[in-house]
Amino acid sequence: MSNGRYMSIEHCVIANGSDNRISVPIFINPRPSDKISSFPEALSSGEKAVYNEVLYWDYAKHFFRKALDGKKNSRCRKNMV
Repeated sequence: MSNGRYMSIEHCVIANGSDNRISVPIFINPRPSDKISSFPEALSSGEKAVYNEVLYWDYAKHFFRKALDGKKNSRCRKNMV
């Protein structure tokens, strides 16, 4: 939606066991028939859209069908085992 300007990051949490940890997930799901695309503000300086406009339903189907392709972080994997 930021037209590639802001990229999501992958993170790993390693709890130390002595402090409380609080997670606050936020989920925003459009209706399946809603179109998703770059925000108009991300294109306000005349940039071309990097991504095609798609139906949220099509995006969600693709997202859940594809394999996880995250980075391998040995520190996280070692502490999660």
